[in-house]
Amino acid sequence: MSNRALWSMRKRHEWLAKPAKSKRIRRSTRIRCGLQDAIDRKAGDKPQE
Repeated sequence: MSNRALWSMRKRHEWLAKPAKSKRIRRSTRIRCGLQDAIDRKAGDKPQE
């Protein structure tokens, strides 16, 4: 499953029930993979030039 040391089944299910915290991606990486364009489109209704 994963390499986290969660031994009891109850704890493991509690860990899986919580949403995972999103990792921070630098702006340059977001631009390179096209994610920043999607964030900009979602955030505002400014027309793209």
